[in-house]
Amino acid sequence: MSWASMRDRMNRANMRALNDGPACYQDASGMHDVPEVMVDFNIARTGPEGVFLTEQTGITYRKAELCAVSRGGVFIFDNRRFTVEEEIADDGLFVTVACMEQRR
Repeated sequence: MSWASMRDRMNRANMRALNDGPACYQDASGMHDVPEVMVDFNIARTGPEGVFLTEQTGITYRKAELCAVSRGGVFIFDNRRFTVEEEIADDGLFVTVACMEQRR
């Protein structure tokens, strides 16, 4: 078994264990289904004064399921809408974006 196939199996298993469910992503090009996302509320960020908690929500998805997101795009998860502010991590397999929840 090759390293790439073992890595892919491990990543799929991790996502199955840690995912919070499906979401949709909407931008100017339309609506895209994302079968599995991980959602982290009040993420911690690092700044010049150290680590601090934010009101941002981190949404992590497999890059193979959604190639790119852009600022202003919207994730819809659990009947809640999260506007993408910035990408904060991309290791080539998983992408995490910082979002703000749209209040009604």
